[in-house]
Parts: sequence; structure tokens; C-alpha cells
Amino acid sequence: MGSGFTPAPLHIWSNNARGLNAPERRSHILRSLWSEKVSIAFLQETHFLGDRGPSLRDSRFPLGYFANHPTTKRAGVAILLARTVPFVCTGIESDPMGRFIFIKGSIAECIYTFACVYAPNIHQRKFLRQTLTKLERFREGFLIMAGDLNVALEPGTDTSRGVSAFSPHGLRSIRNGLRDAGLVDAWRALHPCDTDFTYYSTVHKRYSRLDYVFLAQELLPMLLSADIRPMGWSDHSPVSVQIRSPLFRPTGRQWRMNESILTDVPIAADI
Repeated sequence: MGSGFTPAPLHIWSNNARGLNAPERRSHILRSLWSEKVSIAFLQETHFLGDRGPSLRDSRFPLGYFANHPTTKRAGVAILLARTVPFVCTGIESDPMGRFIFIKGSIAECIYTFACVYAPNIHQRKFLRQTLTKLERFREGFLIMAGDLNVALEPGTDTSRGVSAFSPHGLRSIRNGLRDAGLVDAWRALHPCDTDFTYYSTVHKRYSRLDYVFLAQELLPMLLSADIRPMGWSDHSPVSVQIRSPLFRPTGRQWRMNESILTDVPIAADI
């Protein structure tokens, strides 16, 4: 007989939000995330200002962790957790310039570290090297890192023109840093030969894949799906990843033996 339970995967969603100071945009994104059944949302470019940023929480996403720029409405990252995720936070580290936030804690007795990053459009290699070094000291348990790296890691397949302004050495250094951190590009793991993009530059008139969800290598057997979704309320397409998790949803009444039959001597003897 079945256990009466089916797995409820963790649905990871990463998107460059292109500013969330307008109330209607915040309401729209929370509705969209809930309708997509997102468990954990990694958002970049929130553009919230210091400790005076607006609220990006509601009853559906009661937990939110933020890193904001201290003086201007630029950069900014956030991690939102749905009420269906019983996350217990044990640590937070954030960038004072609003470029990254790390959180760690437990979900159903499994330890996770979640990292949301938004790389600048210059000196990406230096930023990622420094950020990964800090993340290595902070991380515990299963690591999931997502965000906008502002660089196409494999220009041949991650750009519409097949070329990059980055030097081959610089790109190789970034890829090696991610590999040394034990991180795997979830979308590319399931689409090794496909070409798809998350951003269109009107200035350079080219498409690129700049937005990623990276999983620790030990999470790869739990990877269920990875998709680049259609562009919606932002100029970046969201990346959607689902992994098996310790969360479970009851689908029916769970069977339990009627222990009173053990008091029946003939039945007990037969057993």
C-alpha cells in the first residue's frame, strides 16, 4: 500500500525585476509568483533604497531577505520564500552595495544555503571571484545560487552572435571559479545542446543568456526541470528550476492498522 504522500518539489525562480518601487509592480510580481507556485524567488535589481525600501511581503510570501544600495535606487537583491516552505533561518550575509545576499537554514531538517547575486556590467570576473570566496566561507548544506551575472558563460551557445566582448581567458576563469565552488548551471545540465536566451540588448542588438540558477553538484540527482520562461513584467526572462525536496503534501488519508485486532486471540495467533 502507498504511503499516502507525494513529493512537493522546491520551485526555484530567478528574475531580474528591473525595479520594484512602484506598488503595482510589487503586487503584480507577488501574484505572479504565487500563481506559478514558486517556492523560493531570487530577484535582482529591486532598486530599493537602503533601509527605507518598501515592503515586498504578503501572506503568500511572508519571508523576505533583502540587500539594498545605501544611497541610490540601483542594484538591490531579494530572496522571497513562500508560506508553503517551512524555512528556519540560521544565518544571513549581505553586500552593503546591494549586489548579493546569502541566507542559510533548514527546511524539514535539511540544511540549505541560498545565494542571490547581481553582478555589475563591468569587472564581473573580480566581483564573482570575491563573492564566491565569501560564499564558500558562509555556506552550509545544499547550495543554490541564482541571479543575473551580466555575462554569457559560453558565447558560442549563450549569445545570438556567438561572440563575447570578454576575453577567452576571463570567461574561462569565471567558469573555473564556478566549477571549483562545485556549482552546476541547472538549465545547461538539462539542455546541453540547446540555445535559448534571457535578455535582448537593444544597444548591441543581440540576445544573451545572462540569468542562471546554479546547483551544488550533489543536488543534480534531485533536479527535475529547468526552463527559461517567457518574458513578462521585466526585460529579462525568468529562469525556473524544480528540484526534489524534503517537503511532502498529503494526498489522502494515511492508512494505519487498527491495533484493536491484536486483542483478538485467534487473529493474533494467526498473525
